[in-house]
Amino acid sequence: MKLKTFIHAALLTIMFTLTNIITVFASADMDGYLDRLEGDTLVGWAWDRNDPGNAVDVTVAVTRVLTGQVVLEQDATADGFRPDLDSETYGTQYHGFTLDIGWDQLEPGIYHISASVNGAKLNTLEYNNGDVDEPSGRSLGVFKTTAYCPCYSCSEGWGRHTSSGALATSQHTVAVDPRVIPIGSRLMIDGTVYTAEDVGGGVRGNHVDIYYNTHGETRQHGVRYSEVYLIG
Repeated sequence: MKLKTFIHAALLTIMFTLTNIITVFASADMDGYLDRLEGDTLVGWAWDRNDPGNAVDVTVAVTRVLTGQVVLEQDATADGFRPDLDSETYGTQYHGFTLDIGWDQLEPGIYHISASVNGAKLNTLEYNNGDVDEPSGRSLGVFKTTAYCPCYSCSEGWGRHTSSGALATSQHTVAVDPRVIPIGSRLMIDGTVYTAEDVGGGVRGNHVDIYYNTHGETRQHGVRYSEVYLIG
């Protein structure tokens, strides 16, 4: 019985590892950059290195830093000519995109502009709409992000209970190394604002463990690397 259990656990580990490897390679196929804002217009480029002749869709999200609210989410097709992209590397060079953001329609405040292509994250831009004085995100650098849920294997029997005493909540709670990020800190990761409410035995250094409701969501998250902003 123990041998069967061991074999089953080993097979699950192998499958989980292969899933993460496939996810990493899928994300690595995508590349791009948010260059700048020209007035209300966001300028950038993106492409799929395995299919350079096909224009990719870029999902752009604008998040207000103070509230963590996504105020705009819109797709743009990267099919514009970019003469600055080397033709020997980028083929047709038709990988540019622009997107008009109506800043006059948004409240004054500091915003983060992020983008992704098929789940692969690009860089983030910051914009002060109205030149107001409110908390801004300070980059802590690129962290490894993993995921956990209330199941026994993830929480080691703690369920939703955290080290801070709060009940873990999806889209809100993360576990951190308190030597790097103090408990209670508000963090922005890929456009979502979280609160550091928990610690974990395997969370050390530049590592953030993000809470999800289900184990399926944790497996879908896998292992990623994202820039983490401290916003309070």
